[in-house]
Amino acid sequence: RERRQMGIWNSLVYGCPLPILEERILQRGKASGRSDDNIESLRRRFQTFEDDTVPVIDTLRLVQGDTSLKVFEVRGDQLLEDVWQDTQAVMNSFIANDVLMASTQLLEAIASEDVELYRSLCADEMFSELPAHEVMVAQEGRGEFPEADVARAELNFITGTKVSVKYDRLSGTGPLRETRVWSHQGLGWRMIHFSRTPSQLSHQT
Repeated sequence: RERRQMGIWNSLVYGCPLPILEERILQRGKASGRSDDNIESLRRRFQTFEDDTVPVIDTLRLVQGDTSLKVFEVRGDQLLEDVWQDTQAVMNSFIANDVLMASTQLLEAIASEDVELYRSLCADEMFSELPAHEVMVAQEGRGEFPEADVARAELNFITGTKVSVKYDRLSGTGPLRETRVWSHQGLGWRMIHFSRTPSQLSHQT
């Protein structure tokens, strides 16, 4: 039976002074009806956090320089709206990195005609009943893009699990503008839509 180990790629850490935490918990307790929204329970939870979680965070901070791991700090003593905006910015950076990495792998698969890798990065519905190599050739052509280089890359969030990537790419017939839509499916990002049009660069002199 296949076994998978969980890894840590990034860590998002909120820092907030205890007095502000206490005030917020007490305010929440007025309407939440939760029995643990009180000072005694909060201070026990906070002590547990200090004893058990802070050492782990400190270790992650120490090792991040030697690994791909990054620890992102968010100030929790801001207005809640600002905390959310900072959180969203960090999470979007995670998503952008993953999608751009998947896009790069896809272009490299096309350049090297690696059908297996290409198939693994595309959604199942893109293949229907055709063999993977026929789909790749039909969509991407053959030998038109020997390099994976792109220019004027642009990433747009459609939803939290759907992102579009646009860029210019040089083919044998001139620069083209490609759009690929990625969707997070199960264990990773998969391309679900692809289009290609002449790039505006082709009209510039």
